[in-house]
Amino acid sequence: MRRVLVTGSVRAPIEFSLVRKWTPSFRAGLEYMPRDGRWAPVWNWRIREATKTRPAIALGQSTAWPSSKTSGSAFSLTAAKSIAKDWSAYLSASYAPDGDLWQMPAGLNYRINDNWGTRMMWDGTNFHPILTHHMEDWSLSLLLLDGTDPTLSLSVGF
Repeated sequence: MRRVLVTGSVRAPIEFSLVRKWTPSFRAGLEYMPRDGRWAPVWNWRIREATKTRPAIALGQSTAWPSSKTSGSAFSLTAAKSIAKDWSAYLSASYAPDGDLWQMPAGLNYRINDNWGTRMMWDGTNFHPILTHHMEDWSLSLLLLDGTDPTLSLSVGF
């Protein structure tokens, strides 16, 4: 669940997703946007594990969130790799057919400790800093969408 905490944002005020881990390398589910009454598929398939010398490679589909340039689904090809102790990074090629939009999202992650992590997410246009508190099967994140709109995200694993 994602909830934008300010009024007047161009973003949907609330969104829900239900994603299940079907295998160690494949997750799939649905996203729901109540404002639009719209459902969208979401999936991610890690097609290659990372090693010391090469990144993990994944294919996926989800809403184009957090981009504010288009709505609808986006397809992505992502490379991700640990780059130092507690640091990792990713780079994606993303295409949103509804807006005929290509973007190059990227992110840098830092694991503070077992319970806390940070991410600086670039959606291809804007930065979105994120602070996440991890517990056993759930996590709670505070995001600043576009660096300005405070948003909460709650995730529960199953």
